[in-house]
Parts: sequence; structure tokens; C-alpha cells
Amino acid sequence: MTNYITRKSAEALFRAPGPEAGSSAEKLLNLRKGMQLRKRELRDSERTVRDAARRLRHPVASAREQM
Repeated sequence: MTNYITRKSAEALFRAPGPEAGSSAEKLLNLRKGMQLRKRELRDSERTVRDAARRLRHPVASAREQM
């Protein structure tokens, strides 16, 4: 029971706020969520490119990873 209360309190504490009153508040919230998702995807793709470049520069290290 205590874990349930603690978890629900933590979720409420860190939950993103709902849209404010106004005509475009929900649109703005959706836009921000989309921007966060695109930024996360961009970071993942940049990491993949860096890892590939690192493997090309250091063939010995990539051979060790395959073992």
C-alpha cells in the first residue's frame, strides 16, 4: 500500500502539466511533445553515425567488439 501511494505521488509530482486554458494551448503542448520526440530521434541517429565513424577509425577496437 505504501509503495502504491509513493508511486502515485511521484507520478503526480513529475507529470507534465496539462494544457492551460486557451484556444491554442493544446496545440502548443502537442507541438512541444513532437519537438521532444524529434530531438530524441536526432540524438539517436547522431550517436549511430558517431559509432560508425569510430569503428572506421579504429578497426582493432571494432574487431574486439565482435569477439
